Amino acid sequence: MISMAVHRNLLRLRGFCMTPTERLLVYPYMANGSVASRLRDRPPAEPPLDWQTRQRIALGSARGLSYLHDHCDPKIIHRDVKAANILLDEDFEAVVGDFGLAKLMDYKDTHVTTAVRGTIGHIAPEYLSTGKSSEKTDVFGYGITLLELITGQRAFDLARLANDDDVMLLDVHAFFVASVLCRGWCSPFPMQLLEIC
Repeated sequence: MISMAVHRNLLRLRGFCMTPTERLLVYPYMANGSVASRLRDRPPAEPPLDWQTRQRIALGSARGLSYLHDHCDPKIIHRDVKAANILLDEDFEAVVGDFGLAKLMDYKDTHVTTAVRGTIGHIAPEYLSTGKSSEKTDVFGYGITLLELITGQRAFDLARLANDDDVMLLDVHAFFVASVLCRGWCSPFPMQLLEIC
């Protein structure tokens, strides 16, 4: 499945190796790690991601997911979209990776899984309640990833911040979507949610 998807913003399988004790997949080296590591685990001497880079990451990962959903036949549902699974090459271009939970989606598929898979905080509520994944499952995870990209905080930390400060995450998400749609990427934003740089 993974070798079927060829796109600039998708991690490309280069090869594999099997020994009696190991099975290895070979991928290109991603010089800048993952979005999660760049947001939260960077050395203090390293500057945080600037807004233009964050915007490029958001658009690149969206293009990769769009390719999986709209240009693969059958379509591929990633099912674990999160900052740790969006890798960054030497130019900070987003590359969606870790297809370990991905699923080929038949258009007539009505299968409901008994084991919901994904990362807590990134799993779509309807997937949790019905067990049925779709493109919407990935879109939900992408939305949470956008919040993390903007704030630099983990999804759990954002939920805690929202509870502590009486901030509605849905309002923040709606504000972000409106800002992007209006091309106001750097427009005023609730400062308590921004990453402390």
